[in-house]
Amino acid sequence: MNWIRNLPKFVKIIVATVFLLLVALFAAFEIGSPETPVDLNNPVGLIDTVYADIGRNRELSTYIWYPTEATENVTVHMDNAVFQGFSAIENAPIKSDKYPLIIMSHGSGGNRGNQGWLAPELARQGAIVVAANHPGSTSRDSAPETNILVWNRPQDISFLIDSVLADPQLSAHIDPDRIAVVGHSLGGYTAFAIGGGELSVDRFAQYCQDFSAAPDCMFYVAGDVDFMQVDRSQFEQDFKDDRVSAVVVIDPAYAMSFKPESLENRAATLLIAPPVAENEVGDLKVDFLAAQANLNDSYINMSGAHHFTYLPECKPIGFYLLKVVERDGELLCWPEETKTRAEFHDITSAEIIKFLHSENILES
Repeated sequence: MNWIRNLPKFVKIIVATVFLLLVALFAAFEIGSPETPVDLNNPVGLIDTVYADIGRNRELSTYIWYPTEATENVTVHMDNAVFQGFSAIENAPIKSDKYPLIIMSHGSGGNRGNQGWLAPELARQGAIVVAANHPGSTSRDSAPETNILVWNRPQDISFLIDSVLADPQLSAHIDPDRIAVVGHSLGGYTAFAIGGGELSVDRFAQYCQDFSAAPDCMFYVAGDVDFMQVDRSQFEQDFKDDRVSAVVVIDPAYAMSFKPESLENRAATLLIAPPVAENEVGDLKVDFLAAQANLNDSYINMSGAHHFTYLPECKPIGFYLLKVVERDGELLCWPEETKTRAEFHDITSAEIIKFLHSENILES
């Protein structure tokens, strides 16, 4: 794409505008394409709904995947010019049985469909899987000053558990003694917080002092966020939800900012992350968290992957669209080493399923 850099400025603007319009056109509609084929094998049901937390003035746009015996009207969802979508049957009848509940939490600036490669597979294994947008840190609604209000996210998860267990369409199909949470990046923090991890303002401020060039610290500094002015009582609050017996934490944010004492009574935890690159520091350096929380026996170092491997598969043009549209945007579709993103998804799914079986969330 070096030829773009050599174009006159007004031509660059035209090229960028055309690409932006294309992205907006494809992103605005959840449509299928030849690059995201409809999967007719073992389809799952999908409910698209909204749960409103009136007390906190938060509306959570939510996807719910679940087992079904229906086989018709399978369509692709969350398909756009950059990322591949997932197949499901909207509003299909739920297969009669009791299932575990698995809540998923997306990363900063992400959305409820980001782990659409994982959620249907968990539903096929016999689970009801719920993922919602986190207001203030979701697609088209994300800024430093709202992302730092991290306490909203674990509260969203507990609210989702309340809502789903009270939903007459779902409650009869859920075993409330088998609940787990899976999260990636800032969602990884969210899962860890629900499992018992508590943040420290001082530890996070020290981390950003030591690693000022870390992407998360630069993000907050660029937004004029003063770490020491954060509401300490909420930032450091205990959000452990005792209904959740297992959590899966994928390359979590705030990895070096948890209070060590809070990690002693945490829920059963699986930690998954790629190795840290030479130019990466701090927030993605989960080996520190693994040692601090004594997670070495349940820490999977996913060699060859990177932080954005856990987003959906990218379409061939996705890398170039992101490169033109957003500075460093192509990192979201950066090629993985040693394996394809789809292969890493398969490996990750298998490890998560094995862990959930070992914790009796999923039944054999």
